[in-house]
Amino acid sequence: MPPEIIAEAAQGYEGKPDIAQKLVEAAVASKADAVKMQLVYADELATPDYQYYDLFKKLEMSDDTWASLIKTAHDGGLRFVFDIFGLHSLHVSLKIKADAVKVHSTDFLNHALLKRAFKEAPFVYVSLGGITLKELKAFIQRHKLTSKSKVCFLYGFQGDPTPLASNQLMRLKAWKEQFPGFRFGFMDHAEGTTPEAMTLSLLALPLGVNTIEKHITLDRALKLEDYISALTPEEFKAFVSQIRSLHQALGEASLAISKEEQSYRSKVIKVVVATRELRSGDKIDLDRVALKRSSKPLQKGSVYTLEDVLNKVIKSPLRAHEPLLKEMVK
Repeated sequence: MPPEIIAEAAQGYEGKPDIAQKLVEAAVASKADAVKMQLVYADELATPDYQYYDLFKKLEMSDDTWASLIKTAHDGGLRFVFDIFGLHSLHVSLKIKADAVKVHSTDFLNHALLKRAFKEAPFVYVSLGGITLKELKAFIQRHKLTSKSKVCFLYGFQGDPTPLASNQLMRLKAWKEQFPGFRFGFMDHAEGTTPEAMTLSLLALPLGVNTIEKHITLDRALKLEDYISALTPEEFKAFVSQIRSLHQALGEASLAISKEEQSYRSKVIKVVVATRELRSGDKIDLDRVALKRSSKPLQKGSVYTLEDVLNKVIKSPLRAHEPLLKEMVK
């Protein structure tokens, strides 16, 4: 299964219902799996003297507005996810029936919030940006999480944007090895105008991620909040299509040969064929047989090496250019 793709609108709606509506519609048009926004209440997130307190205050919108946005997402076949920052935003998200909540690294140690989220929310995403292995081990133990828990850990961090070398994607492999069976995902914060904005997440696919989160914005020229690592609606649609298409190339972690590869093999593998007409009782030598491609399909008795038949005797006549089968020699 390809990973779910979350269109991360974050704070890009800037507290304006019309912009929020357009972002949800853009996520629907992109055919992502979910859209996510930050459910911000300034007094829940920061003190009045915090540098972004006024911005947080502007992001507050009514419950009815949020409910309408959720309906738009659901009507378009998308799940709606909220970043929450306290018990109030958790309560609101549950009341208006969001499909999941995400707990930011800022609340990774907010045990009261997490306890309630794990108990009451349909699904919980937990950010691992800046979180240590020791902390995650203690976290899983404290909250009695198992691989069957409705939780997905998302790795990545916002560096406005995150430098390419700082993504440390192989850490996802290490996380998965440390916690087998748990869901893990990648939060992609590549700079939106670079080629890597479209390709970085592809590197996470063979690591077995369950979720990819990528920022979406209406137009980078507008410089809406969180636009730096965001894709435009048209770009995001192409991003989703690319992830889904190229994920097919991974296939399964199996050494069994597929039907398509079997077909290829039957066309290219050489088999032992007679180079001249052979009679019953003839002894097989290098003047009588060779390895060649044949128009005849491979079968159970096909012979692939000369060593398997040299110095043996033909049991029944064989025309030139015909493949030898194991049952034809003794």
